[in-house]
Amino acid sequence: MTLKIVSSKLAKFAKKLISDKKYRDSSNMFICESTKVIKNIISQGYKLNYLLITRDSKYLNDFKSLPNAWLISNQILRSISLLKNSDGTIAIFEKKINKIQIKPDGKYLVLNKIQNPGNLGTIIRTACAFDIDGIYITNDSVDLFHPETIRSAMGYIGITLIAIYYNYFDVISLLQKNHIKVYATSLNEKSTDVNKVKLTKGMAVVFGNEGNGLNHKEIRVCDKSIYINTNPKVESLNVAVATGIILSKIN
Repeated sequence: MTLKIVSSKLAKFAKKLISDKKYRDSSNMFICESTKVIKNIISQGYKLNYLLITRDSKYLNDFKSLPNAWLISNQILRSISLLKNSDGTIAIFEKKINKIQIKPDGKYLVLNKIQNPGNLGTIIRTACAFDIDGIYITNDSVDLFHPETIRSAMGYIGITLIAIYYNYFDVISLLQKNHIKVYATSLNEKSTDVNKVKLTKGMAVVFGNEGNGLNHKEIRVCDKSIYINTNPKVESLNVAVATGIILSKIN
């Protein structure tokens, strides 16, 4: 099968999807790189619109039979790619947003104003590993479909249900109305060491912004505050690391 060669128009489209969130929103598409990530996203039921691959990629035989596969030159790929060592594959997918059905015995995360796409992607990947039932990403957080988020999540954006751009207080209220106990992560005088709390099903854990955490109003609406007991000489943990520690303690 002879593959079509990527046009300048398609190359510009791909480059804009990499850099421009508004363009990802208006086109309802997102872009990702590397074969492993691409295959993971395909396996989760996302619609593949374009597969761009170099002639010398070792994965050419994996994709060349696809009707939407296009050949891309190494020079153009380098002008688009964010990777230092690309495997020669870039994919453009259609977005798919899931609605979370809250279960009384479910386990949920609320991510409030997370700013680093690498942190967001790592948290999503960790949540999938620990069978979290849903993730709420609140207003003002980094884009779920940012290329670095997708890469850090290794493409696992469809295993755990994710709801995005919710108002923080609406999310907390929604969870509590569905009898979900909400734990804020915060180091304050009313917080309890997470090792002394039995985190059972029917619960949600809230993580705040990397620099500022949760403010007083955001903490107050939660049912309880918890913290990770660490060496006092270390001011704080990376939010993705903290998420992994707490998720490992959930029964």
